[in-house]
Order: sequence, then structure tokens, then C-alpha cells
Amino acid sequence: MAPALPDGPRGQLLATALTMVLLAALWFGVAAPLMSWYQDRGAELAQQQTLLRHMQLLAATLPALEHTRSAAIPAALQAGATDTLAAAAMQSAVQSMASVAGVDLASMETLPAEARGPYHRIGLRVSLSGSWPALIGLLRLASQGQPSMLVDDLQLHSAGRRPGPAGPTVTASLTLLTFRAASAGDKP
Repeated sequence: MAPALPDGPRGQLLATALTMVLLAALWFGVAAPLMSWYQDRGAELAQQQTLLRHMQLLAATLPALEHTRSAAIPAALQAGATDTLAAAAMQSAVQSMASVAGVDLASMETLPAEARGPYHRIGLRVSLSGSWPALIGLLRLASQGQPSMLVDDLQLHSAGRRPGPAGPTVTASLTLLTFRAASAGDKP
């Protein structure tokens, strides 16, 4: 014989309990995950809309940035119609910087120019001596000058102490690099 379902208040309590279990199962198994997925998609959509607004603002500033970049490029490049003239101008600039910084130039060698895309790289190999603060001053002048120069292959050696507050004498060997715009008939 099959068990009989309770009736009366006990049956009503069991029916209510089963209904609550079924509703809880539907809530936690279907409704809550759907609502969570909906909220996650809404947050993702809001994030994408924010990103879109930022990208649109950046895109609106692009013409101004391009204008600024095109105005800044000539100041960053070494002047000179040829690589030889640009190297001579660079040598003159290095001599002036060395004089201002208070370092003694021992030698300066022009390196062969190298084509780098639409630019030619102009290089000088420089040997010098001076106090540590003077050397740092020269490096600062090279990086902040117009055009700025890049420092490569820096080698430092202590040459002893100078009398006075200038500190120890340092000898240095370094390569200074700058770029100039290539013209149509240029060969490095």
C-alpha cells in the first residue's frame, strides 16, 4: 500500500513547506543567477560607455597633439643641410657646452652618420676631463639643449683629486648622438 499524504493542518504545513522549498530552489537556481548576470552585463556596459567617452575625448584632442608634435620636431632635430654640416654644428655646440660646464675636452671624433628611417643619426665620440659636478653639468646641458643629445657608451675613470672644493677629477669617454631630418638626395 502506498503511503497516504497527510491532510488537514499537517498537510497544509507540508504543502506550504514544499511550496517554499520549490520557490527557494527557483530563486537560487534561476532568478538569482539571472539577476546577477543582468547586473554584471549592466556594469560591463557602463564601463564600455565610459571607455567610449574617454576615447572620444582623446580623439578630439588628436589634431591639437599632432600640431604640437609637428611644431616640436624641428626643435628636436640637428640643423644642417648635410650630415657633415650637422656634425660640425654639433661639434660647435659640444665645445660651447664644455666651456659652460667647465670641463676640458681632450678629443672629439665624428662618427659616420647612419640612416634611421626618415632621419640620420649624427654621433660624436668625446673624451674629456673635469670635476664630477662639471661632468654632470655637461650631461645635463647635452640632454636639455636644443637639439637635445643622447648619451651613449659612457665610461668614467677617476684621475685623482684636484686641489680645492671642485672635488676629484674624472676623465670620461662618451658618445653623443643627435638626429637630423633626411632630405631627398641624402646618403649617410
